[in-house]
Amino acid sequence: MEKKRKNRLGMRRKGFILAFLAPTLAAFAIFYLYPILTVILTSFCKWDYTNIKTPQFWGWNELWNNYEYIFKTYPYFWEALRNSSAWALLGAVVQIPIATLVALAFSRKIRGIKLIRNIYIIPNMISTAAMGMIFLQLYSPLYGIVNPVIRLFNKGFDENILLLKGPAFWAMTGAYIFFTGTTTLLILGNIMAVPEDVKEAAVLDGADGLKQDWYITLPMIKGTLKTVSVLAATSGFLLYNEVYFLTKGAAGTYSISYVIRELAITSPRTQFGRANTVAVVQILAGMVIILLVNGLYSISWKKKGEGR
Repeated sequence: MEKKRKNRLGMRRKGFILAFLAPTLAAFAIFYLYPILTVILTSFCKWDYTNIKTPQFWGWNELWNNYEYIFKTYPYFWEALRNSSAWALLGAVVQIPIATLVALAFSRKIRGIKLIRNIYIIPNMISTAAMGMIFLQLYSPLYGIVNPVIRLFNKGFDENILLLKGPAFWAMTGAYIFFTGTTTLLILGNIMAVPEDVKEAAVLDGADGLKQDWYITLPMIKGTLKTVSVLAATSGFLLYNEVYFLTKGAAGTYSISYVIRELAITSPRTQFGRANTVAVVQILAGMVIILLVNGLYSISWKKKGEGR
């Protein structure tokens, strides 16, 4: 009898859990799982302006047609992949350290720090499209501020750096890499959540200032650092608005997102099947980024623990 009662309670508990999870699972299936499956399946289809309403499966003999076109024929894919991979790496190894240092500075209890935090966040409230337009003016060879600075070291320079292949990449990087407001807030929130008694105990043990940051604070927020590293890397890999508004893909600054837009929208033949093929690459790249970041953090924190 007791066993039956426990079984009924267990079933009720599972029923409540499923009832609460059902809306979330339904939303995930509708807004995430279904689109992802659609992208994957249509990457094996002929889908362009000739059959825009009815994608047609290529058939088993021509299954990889879209992939062969993207990897072998399309002229900008590999350049896009190289640039996007570089932006992903820079997001993780440059943007996150900057955000962490700023968050540590903002966590100090000094006069006026709240005002400084608010001022720091303001530029990050501007949309990326608007930010792209702002940097377009800054890089303008006619009235921007970048060319006069370059002329201090290279007299007579009057070119547009956005049209020079090497400098254009770094100009594009500068338009997004230092805007770390959201990331800084996420890290700062976790720093502020570190218990005061832990900090006080560290002070008693002689760990103050930078030592406390290195040996106490950073290890306690490593989960957040891992998460924001993934977000920064994927954001860099999917860089789009800045590329579109600054150069529209000129001078070797194509990104993966720009390739999708060009194939699916601006192309007169609307190659949705091929665009979704690139989207599959994006999905796989995102998974690789997550695995790499998790692996690197596991190795680095393990070595740090052994070093202690």
